[in-house]
Amino acid sequence: MTEKQLDFEEALARLEEVVKELEDGGLSLEKSLELFEEGVKLVKFCKLELDQAERKIEIVLKKDEDYNYVEIVPFTAEEED
Repeated sequence: MTEKQLDFEEALARLEEVVKELEDGGLSLEKSLELFEEGVKLVKFCKLELDQAERKIEIVLKKDEDYNYVEIVPFTAEEED
């Protein structure tokens, strides 16, 4: 990841590039580890951004009287068959 702060979409796009480079192979061990480290940082950044967005949505729903019928439940990904 470069010094400039990426937004979510840029970070996700870069993560996809990193994964593709690693999957394609042919990299030195040093380059593979460098890309892996960058990927881990990007994943952490994206997760933080998603967590913050989720909290903002929950706050909006809780504050809006018109939507008091909405039940806020934690998201759980269904397992793929």
